[in-house]
Amino acid sequence: MTSLPKNKARNATVESSTVTHEEHIRVERVESYVSEDQIWTVVHENHFPDQNKLSFNVRDLLSVTGNIIDDAANNSIVDNILQQHTAPDMTIYDADDTFISPLYLLKSISCQMSSCKDGEQVSLPLRTEAIFKKLKTFSWEAKAVLTLAAFALEYVEISGTLPSTMASVTNLPMAILKRVPILIKHETLKKRRAAIAELNNLIMETYHVIGYIVNLDDLLHNNNPNDVPTLTTAGRKIPTVVYWTIFTIVACTDEINRITSVKYNDEPDNLPNLYLEKIKEIVKELKEQYDRCMKEKAEASKELVICDNITKVISTLILYNDTVNQQPVISCDSNNTKIDGNAFINEVKGKYVLFYISSLENISKELLRLTNLYKIIDKEYKCKIVWIPIDGDWTTEAEKKELQFMEWRKMMPWYAVQYFPSASYMYLKKEWKVRENSTAVLINPQGKVENTNALTLIKEFGIDFFAFLDIQIHTMLKPVVEHIIRDDSVLKQSMKNQGYNFFIGGKNQKTTIDLFEKITEAKDAIETELKMKIGLARVLEKTETAKTFWARMKNLFFSLARYSKEYEYEQVTKEVHKLLSYKLHTDDMDGWIKLTKGWTVVTCGQANTIYTTLEKFSVWKQHINDFGDAFTKYHDSLIT
Repeated sequence: MTSLPKNKARNATVESSTVTHEEHIRVERVESYVSEDQIWTVVHENHFPDQNKLSFNVRDLLSVTGNIIDDAANNSIVDNILQQHTAPDMTIYDADDTFISPLYLLKSISCQMSSCKDGEQVSLPLRTEAIFKKLKTFSWEAKAVLTLAAFALEYVEISGTLPSTMASVTNLPMAILKRVPILIKHETLKKRRAAIAELNNLIMETYHVIGYIVNLDDLLHNNNPNDVPTLTTAGRKIPTVVYWTIFTIVACTDEINRITSVKYNDEPDNLPNLYLEKIKEIVKELKEQYDRCMKEKAEASKELVICDNITKVISTLILYNDTVNQQPVISCDSNNTKIDGNAFINEVKGKYVLFYISSLENISKELLRLTNLYKIIDKEYKCKIVWIPIDGDWTTEAEKKELQFMEWRKMMPWYAVQYFPSASYMYLKKEWKVRENSTAVLINPQGKVENTNALTLIKEFGIDFFAFLDIQIHTMLKPVVEHIIRDDSVLKQSMKNQGYNFFIGGKNQKTTIDLFEKITEAKDAIETELKMKIGLARVLEKTETAKTFWARMKNLFFSLARYSKEYEYEQVTKEVHKLLSYKLHTDDMDGWIKLTKGWTVVTCGQANTIYTTLEKFSVWKQHINDFGDAFTKYHDSLIT
C-alpha cells in the first residue's frame, strides 16, 4: 500500500522532552508538505470511495455546518467583545426539516483530529490519512463535508462560549475546560486577535472550497462530459482537493490549541497564511472550473425548451440541432427504414407517444411485453411507441454498439431514434427523472407528460393501463366496472343515463351475498318514496371479476393522481383512495359499498355505515334536493 512520507517531527518529539507542544506543531507543519502527484497516487490507491448509499443529505449537512462556520468565524465577534458590544444574531440554516445529523460519526472523526494519541504526538499527514480510512466508504464530497462538520462541533463550542465578560458565561465549567478564560482577558485577546482572524479566514476559505466540491460533484452526476468538457478536468482534481481540505481542517485544530494555550508565543506564526495561500489558489481554480462548466452546460442546452404540443416536443427533444455530436437518425420499423424528421412529426401529430427509454443491454422481456400490446394501443388508443436507446457516447466501442442496436431493432415494429442528443438526455434526467434502468414516459397529444413511470404500470396492468389515457370525470369508472355490468342490461342503462348505483363487496363471498340482500331491501323503500331506480352490483372476492376490479381501481387511482389537486378531481380521488384502503383491511370489516352516479364515484364506505344510512332514510329524506348529496352528507355525519 502506498503511503505518504512519515513525518520526521514525530520521532524528534518523542526523543526530546524539552520540545514544547507548540514547537512540535511548528516543525510538524513545515515538514508536512508533499507533492500533488504523491497525494493523488495515495488517495486514489488507498481511499477511493466505495460509494455506499448515504444515510444523510450532504447538502443539508453542509448547509448546517456553513451556518455554524459563518457565525463562529465572524471576526467581528472578537471586536464586539473588546468594544463591549453584543454578538450578532445567529443565522437560520436552510437544510431540510427532516435532516438528522450523523453525530456519532462526527465525534469519531473529531477524535482522529487530535494531535496526541496514547501520549505521543501524531503528525498532520497521519491524522489526515486516519480520517480518510475512517471515511473510506463515503464519496469525495461527503468526506470533505463530514470532516468540516466534525471540526465545526469543536470550533463552535469555543467561539460560541466567548462572552463579553466572565460574568456572562452561562456554563463556567465548560468555558474553563475549553480555555475560554484565557481569551476573556482583554490584553490577551488583543495580542491574539490577529491569530484568531487568520484562523477564521482560513476556515472560511476552506468552507468555500468544499462548497465548490459539492457543486462540481452535482454537475458530474447530472451532465454528460461530452457537453461539459471541463467536468473531466474538474473530476480528476477533486480527490487531491479533498485531501488538501481535510489536511487544512486538521491543521486548524492545532492552531486552535496554539491560540488557546497558556504558553502562547506572541511571535507571529506565518503557517496559517501559508495554508491560506494554498487554499485560496484552490478556491480560484475551482471557481474558474465551475464557471466554465456552467457556461458549457448553458451552451449545450440553450435551445432545449419543451413546448405545448407533441410535434414541438418531438422537434425539441429529437430533432435538436446538436452542433457537436452526431445528428439523430429516425427509423420507423423493424427493418430500420429511415424517415426524415418532418415525416416523423406528421405521423405522431395528434397522438399519444410512449417514449421507451433503455440501454443496449438485455431488454428482451420488455420488448416482448410491448410487442404484444403494440397493435392494440396503436389502433385503439392512437398511441405510438418511440424507442430511445441511451448508451452514452456512440463513438466509444462504436461497432459493438451498432451491432447491439441492430439486434434489438429487428424486434421492434415501432419508431427508434439512434444517436439521441446528449443535451436532450440531460433534460430527460432532470425533468423526467430518467436513470440507468429502462423506463417509459407517456406524453399526451398536447405535449404534457401523463406518466413518467409508465413501464412499471404496463408491467402490472398490461393493456388496462392504456384504458385510462384520457380520463374524464364523467366516464372515469367505465373501464373499471364494464366487465362487471357487461351482462346486466338494466345496470348498463342506469350507468349510461347517470343513474345512482351501489357496488357491493364483502370480506368473503357469503358476506357479499348477505350484504347484497340487505341493501336490496333497504333501497326498495327509497325507490318507492322517490320514484327512482337504483342499480345494484356485487363484486365477489377471490374471483377473476374481483381481481380485475381491484387492479383497475388501482390503475384509476394512479391516473387520477395527475389531477388530484384540481378541484373537480380532488374529491373523487379521495374516494377512490379510500376504497382501495378497504382492500387492505377486508378482514377487519364486513365489507364495503360504493355509490356511483353514472360512471362517477359519489362516495364509498364500510358496509355497516352505508347500510345504516339507507336504514335511516326517514331521518334525512326531508333534506333531499339531490339524492347523492343528501346521502353523502348523512353518511359523513355517521363517520365523524
